[in-house]
Amino acid sequence: MEKKITFFLLLIISNFICSQQFDFESQYKYARSLSSKNPDSSEIVLNTIIDSAQKKKQPKYLAKAYYLKSFNSYLKSDAKGTLDFAEKALKISSDHNYGTGKALAYRMQGTQYAKLGLLKEASQSLNNGLSEIKNENTDEAHELKGMIYNSFLILFNHEEYRKKELYSKNAVREFQQIRNIARRNELLVSAYTNLGYTLAELGKFDESQSFLTQALALVGNDNYYLKSSILHDIGFSFSQQKKPDSAVVYYQKSLELASRYGFNEKKIEITRNLEEAYHQLGDVQNVQKYKLKNLELKDSIAYNQKMAVNKTLNQKEESFDRQLTKSRSISKGLVVACSVLLLVLGGIGFYIIQLRKKHKKTVARIYQQGITPVAYEEDPQETEDQPETAATPDIRISPETEEHILNGLKTFEESLDFNHKNISRYHLSNAFNVNTKYLSAVIKKHKKFNFNQYINHLRINYVVDKLKNDPQYRKYKINHLAEITGYSSHSAFSLEFKKITGIHPSAFIKALEEIS
Repeated sequence: MEKKITFFLLLIISNFICSQQFDFESQYKYARSLSSKNPDSSEIVLNTIIDSAQKKKQPKYLAKAYYLKSFNSYLKSDAKGTLDFAEKALKISSDHNYGTGKALAYRMQGTQYAKLGLLKEASQSLNNGLSEIKNENTDEAHELKGMIYNSFLILFNHEEYRKKELYSKNAVREFQQIRNIARRNELLVSAYTNLGYTLAELGKFDESQSFLTQALALVGNDNYYLKSSILHDIGFSFSQQKKPDSAVVYYQKSLELASRYGFNEKKIEITRNLEEAYHQLGDVQNVQKYKLKNLELKDSIAYNQKMAVNKTLNQKEESFDRQLTKSRSISKGLVVACSVLLLVLGGIGFYIIQLRKKHKKTVARIYQQGITPVAYEEDPQETEDQPETAATPDIRISPETEEHILNGLKTFEESLDFNHKNISRYHLSNAFNVNTKYLSAVIKKHKKFNFNQYINHLRINYVVDKLKNDPQYRKYKINHLAEITGYSSHSAFSLEFKKITGIHPSAFIKALEEIS
């Protein structure tokens, strides 16, 4: 019974906790749906999203929330707010490698830059946005690509209708690939509106009217910004057809919505076109009325835009100053690094010069005096080959045998048999017909080496003599010198050569060339 009660309580607690979980996606979609209807209401939801995203460490939704705040600021003609919030979204997205967030931020940056007349910066930002998502095939990516194509329309002047038509159709194509029907239709409203407006500019009135009608059919009654835009564009289409009375009707409907919900940028466009329509009708009073309204709206927005432009330019100047300071720091670092490098190279150069002098001195000594025997340390493994004298109690050698071995060694040295690769103590003792211990004892007594040291000295002395007296030998590779002196490898020869002469064979040859 107690277990059942405990389980029931845990279930209640779990349900309560789950109910308290903040659904970021649904809240974001809700805020987005409010943006075109009532930006101020959207802001309330966005502030909640930002607060929760910061607490729960949700950078993706934090970036998207700042993007929507940027979009809302744009709708209200707040250029500074648009750029500030876009910059926040971009920084968060960059810090967390969130490509879609960066694309959203770039889109708002580019759109606002275009409105401010910073066309180069606008184009760069919009292209940056496209590059972030160009290979993505999700609904969100198609939506964003379509919105960026729509934003490009602001960059084109009034004579670039063909480009406008192309980008408008690109936007339509992207939106049509969205699988979510409700969202697809919502976005197609703006795409059809832009395309309809562009076609009206091109004089394709029937096609224009078709797209604008489709847009009006798809737009919801509470999507006030888009509805205002469509009504305006229908009015523009009538104006292009020289039907100012019909144009005024739609312009007034559009202005009513734009005024009610604070779409100031749209109001500038509507009042300008109303002025023109009334001019076509010959209504001087309304021409003056809407001309004055248009100027007032422009003045109110101009200050805000000026501040935004100044901020953008100041940021660029600050960025340039930072880069300049960084470049100077790098330059100082390079100077220090170069100085250190020069000192190191100087030290290396000095060392090389001293080493060459030492090599020359060593080679000159060997050239004049020959090789000085190396003082080897006693090797415990060679003790049986290294009796102190022939008179050692363990080894008794008769004078005749000792003389026989010495004569054999003389012949051995004169015949250069020590250069044979397989020469060994056993081979030589057999040749002399004596015991190996006798051979080792005589070599130790008269040559002051064990057998291996004796052979190495003979070989190195031989090759040094050849290098001194036969210039042809100096042209041979070290491998060949090793081979003709019976060594099994280049490294074994070089090791013994340096041990006995104090210098590497290649350095010996080079120094020998210089002094001879």
